[in-house]
Amino acid sequence: MKKIYITGPHKVEIKEVPTPTPGPGELLIKTELSGISAGTEMMLYQGTFPNFELKKWPQWTDYPVCPGYELVGTVVAIGEEVKGEVNMSQLDSLQPKSATLMNKASDFKVGDRVVCLGEHAEYACLPAEFVTKVPDNVSSEDATLAVLGTTSTHCLHRADIDFGDTVAIIGAGVLGYLATQQLKVGGASRVIVIDMDESRLDIVKKAGADVVLNPTKCDIVEEIMKVNNGILADVVIEASGARGTEQTALDIVRDRGKVVILGWHTSPMNFQFGDFYFKEVTLLATRAGGPEAGLPYAYVRWTTDQSLNNSIKLISEGKVTGKYFEPSVFDYTDIEKVYEMISNRDPKIGMQAMLKW
Repeated sequence: MKKIYITGPHKVEIKEVPTPTPGPGELLIKTELSGISAGTEMMLYQGTFPNFELKKWPQWTDYPVCPGYELVGTVVAIGEEVKGEVNMSQLDSLQPKSATLMNKASDFKVGDRVVCLGEHAEYACLPAEFVTKVPDNVSSEDATLAVLGTTSTHCLHRADIDFGDTVAIIGAGVLGYLATQQLKVGGASRVIVIDMDESRLDIVKKAGADVVLNPTKCDIVEEIMKVNNGILADVVIEASGARGTEQTALDIVRDRGKVVILGWHTSPMNFQFGDFYFKEVTLLATRAGGPEAGLPYAYVRWTTDQSLNNSIKLISEGKVTGKYFEPSVFDYTDIEKVYEMISNRDPKIGMQAMLKW
């Protein structure tokens, strides 16, 4: 099968590798579409991904790396089912219940259309907990959004949004776009989105943002107070990863409000300590899709698999949709050209680029 590798900064290859065989609890999926993350993948492609030093993500510790984690395809083989259950007497250990997870493969059948955390390749072989079925009423293009929708879902759970909150989002990329729609479902009374790209602001406005602000054209502190009864944002979600936005987040959050870092920052974060201190701001990080699958619900309700299932459910119900922008779809053989276009911010690339297999 064909598989994409980033072999070094600005170097990408398509290699022929053996098609994997699914083991116990695993699914083999033939790829239809795979979405490109303009954040994480560009860091890998440009050589700015900090984990080559931090070693936090075991699959991306050094080149060559296999990028991608937004895949839609069809189940073509299922690994052996695991019989029996594990001992559930040690729930306090918070360890994954591996046998229970492996039995999830029996929830699928050959021919199911699914979305999963698969890499850019002709086939993906994954544990069933990283996979969820795509309802018939959901297009494959919209289904690819479910994975990043899981990331924004975890962010909203971390933020612990109260009913009626005013939430400001910095960054109108895919994550900001998805978070905007999820916030409207989740009880926020007002969603304010901040970005310097007018075309993206137009898109998130259509998707449900109550207010959109371009910081190059207005004083965003004054504008937020004007539309929010003299109060700054209850919660600020930093969804861009851009340098300097951490200080912007502190500028626009109210006293004792919350700042949630959703975007990945490749450089040290800097902000005025006095702004953080005197406002008594709660600063939160949000890690990808959240806690691993298999943790006891009594302790961890929203594990990654639960959030993925909920993400595709919201898309199926029309509460989250990609209809407000047109994805840029390319043949997977064009990956080198596509990466360069994204890296150079080519206007021909829309909000989301996808590879067709």
